[in-house]
Amino acid sequence: MGVQRSDRSRPPGTVPVVIIGAGIGGLTLAAICRQVKLPCIVLERTEELTPLGAGISLAPNALRVLEQLGIYQHVRKHGQPLRKMLVHYDTERWREMDFTGLEDKFDYPVYSIERATLHGLLLDAAGGKEAVTWGSKVTDIIDDKAASHVVVRTADGRQFSCDIAVGADGIRSVTRRILARNSGLDSINSISFTGRVHMSGYTKPLQGLGREQEGVGNWLFYDDAILTTWPCKDNRQWYIGVKRVNVGEKEPSKSVWVGATKSTVNEVYGDRFHPFGANKTVRDIVDQSERIIASNVFEEKDFPHMSCGRVALLGDAAHSMTSFFGQGACQAIEDATELSNALIRHYLFPSITSLQDGLDRYTEVRDKRGRELVSFSAKYAGMHVARLPYGLGPLTRRIVYGWLPMWCWFWGLEWLYGYQPVVEDLGVDLSI
Repeated sequence: MGVQRSDRSRPPGTVPVVIIGAGIGGLTLAAICRQVKLPCIVLERTEELTPLGAGISLAPNALRVLEQLGIYQHVRKHGQPLRKMLVHYDTERWREMDFTGLEDKFDYPVYSIERATLHGLLLDAAGGKEAVTWGSKVTDIIDDKAASHVVVRTADGRQFSCDIAVGADGIRSVTRRILARNSGLDSINSISFTGRVHMSGYTKPLQGLGREQEGVGNWLFYDDAILTTWPCKDNRQWYIGVKRVNVGEKEPSKSVWVGATKSTVNEVYGDRFHPFGANKTVRDIVDQSERIIASNVFEEKDFPHMSCGRVALLGDAAHSMTSFFGQGACQAIEDATELSNALIRHYLFPSITSLQDGLDRYTEVRDKRGRELVSFSAKYAGMHVARLPYGLGPLTRRIVYGWLPMWCWFWGLEWLYGYQPVVEDLGVDLSI
């Protein structure tokens, strides 16, 4: 039985929500809409789902809502919980860090999972491939205050009417550029190049590793670069290398290095030490890669509001951040959860909570959280690569990774992992 809502008419072909982008945040919101039977349309510019990226990290702040949606059980099946991190400076072992206490403190561990697997799980939860309108490149969003609905237009001449349009279309968000243009802003570029490149890959199960290496990752610091390998299912490794990019080496306005190969990574890291390599080198890990990706790293230099009129943003479209602490996907999931709460409250009690009130509340909560995370991520990146003011980077990194007690790590993560939003009214039926 559907919930009784307002009597306002909805023109034929109009839906409550249009989601622009079938990434992790967009599909999370679509999955929630499906659960509460709130009609939505997902527009995706690509023609099909492709396995982009390598691995992905899911922390406690995103896992509670995934459990609520029935996805966490699949994350547990396909993902690998983090147990320990080995810390090395070149060949010198600094420390073994025990993260098994995360689950006791926050109810969930940190999981590593192949990005394509998570993407597929979210797509299934949203209703499968049929739930997405593929090949839909959005070119305009018209939010006329005098009109009853927002209109979203695509390059092939189609248009979609909705109560709210949600931009979940990534770091180079078309939605965000349209909002900037409609607001009369001269500049639409609010991300800056950090001068670093990430080289990432996902390997086959590594031969020679056993039960004792399951759930064990590595932080590896070298004189001029760093490398992190995260443990994945069946002793696969998801690795991320970070290096400075020489001026003019790669066009900083572009994110992805087209044509990155194993050689791209090995030229930088191949001969360096890795404790899991058959010959104790990174090359032994990289040569087992199933997928390679290299991309320049960007971060926010100016923050838009999370909503403007009847258009909202979520994920990297609003607050792109460095990936050093693995929170990009988690923040997109948090955004989708909080935005869904605003939408559900409005459609349940339209006479009490207007759509604008809900979006204002969403903006207030998520603006603050997004700014905090981007700032934290940037500071953590500076510490991780040992580049802090006054030359304090190397010493700070040595203290944090070499000597800081684990209880300090867990205490310091409370503000991040202790915030675990859920859909407050997931059991309602908003069907029209």
